[in-house]
Amino acid sequence: MGSSCCVRNLTLIVTVLVEILINGVYSGSSPVIITDDNWKDMLTGEWMVEFMAPWCPACKSFETTWQSVASWSKDLDMNVGVVDVTENPVLSGRFLVTALPTIYHIKDGEFRQYSGPRDESSLVSYVDDKSWENSETVSWWFNPASIHMGGVGLFFKVSMVVRVFYNVMVQDYGIPEWGCYIIFAIVTIIAGLLLGLLFVCCCDYLFPPRYATIRESDNSADSGQDDESDILDDTKTGDGDVRRRRPPTTDTSE
Repeated sequence: MGSSCCVRNLTLIVTVLVEILINGVYSGSSPVIITDDNWKDMLTGEWMVEFMAPWCPACKSFETTWQSVASWSKDLDMNVGVVDVTENPVLSGRFLVTALPTIYHIKDGEFRQYSGPRDESSLVSYVDDKSWENSETVSWWFNPASIHMGGVGLFFKVSMVVRVFYNVMVQDYGIPEWGCYIIFAIVTIIAGLLLGLLFVCCCDYLFPPRYATIRESDNSADSGQDDESDILDDTKTGDGDVRRRRPPTTDTSE
């Protein structure tokens, strides 16, 4: 009875120690999940961020390597993040992600796209040896934190929404592809007309047309002057001499 109790206590102690060891080794080793809501956290500090998709075979094979890189986050005083582009299309638009997986290095708001080898040693050395200083930063025109790149991100989101509606119409409602294209064309035309009308209304409201207003008194004075100027003095010839008028003749034959 006493031996079984000791074995039970020893097993409990070993289990607790193993859990402590595991938590101590792997604490903070998981990449931070970056979304459209918390992506601005990347603008402070040093980050290595991977853009991936669950359906991407290359991303699946790279997952173990990225987990290993994340285990160095405390030693290198950096953060390791991951972005699922299928769930966060706005971010994929902001960063112009065209290939998967795509890796970015971010240091205090400066963005650099990593183009080196995809093994753990190379990725860790890129941060530890500060090799990122030799990489060119993303130009201001393609800066993910800019307003216009935010607009590009919204277009990516709209395209994803359109794709979802397309799949629903084809798969759930059985609408043929040509029917979907006609529906999208009609919706696009109507949306364009409404946006054009809204734009015209905004322009008229912000910049109302100005019409010339003429006072009535000025009109009457001007008309009087015009009438006097129209009277011609036919009693004078062009050389200043007085032109005499002949009296009317009377018929005396009667």
